[in-house]
Amino acid sequence: MAAALRCLLVLLACDLLACDAPAEPEPEPAPEVADLEACAPAAMWPEAWTAAEVAVLAELNAVRAEGGRCGNLQFDPAPPLRMDPTLRCAARLHTLDMIARQYVSSIDPDGVTVGTRLFDLGYAAAIYSEVVSVVTEAVADPEDDAHDAVVAWRDNPASCWQLRARELTAVGIGGQPGMFTPKDKDPTPSTYWTLTVATP
Repeated sequence: MAAALRCLLVLLACDLLACDAPAEPEPEPAPEVADLEACAPAAMWPEAWTAAEVAVLAELNAVRAEGGRCGNLQFDPAPPLRMDPTLRCAARLHTLDMIARQYVSSIDPDGVTVGTRLFDLGYAAAIYSEVVSVVTEAVADPEDDAHDAVVAWRDNPASCWQLRARELTAVGIGGQPGMFTPKDKDPTPSTYWTLTVATP
């Protein structure tokens, strides 16, 4: 009887302390970009610039948490944006295209818009928008350039609403160094940025 009681107490203790309970498996990390053939160039991204994109997201969400004005519009604090693998693919591919074809616009030289690019990647967006920029510096620095890009978007009335609008919930960010050639000037080391925001 005593032995049976001791056994029962051990079993109860194991239940309470989760003795020998198998550890929960770690969740698989989300992919950086969507697993699509078209996204292959966007998957091969320098580690420093991947980290810079994460830094941009953190700064964007800090801006959203504050709320604020964009021109005549007042924005309440908004929930954080989440990085979306397909939007990140779209943003990175667009950044690469701007570098290769030397333009700075959400519409490429062939007239292709962000809406068409998202559709071609199979992303169904209820609403979407995009902001691009070039940060020109003598030496590209991922961390500094990330901050400079967010400040430029935040302080521009034409783009700051895209950072603050609570209707937009997902984001893709693509940053990469390249040469930028202003009109009638010599090429300058720069960082190209694309910010693609949407609501699925």
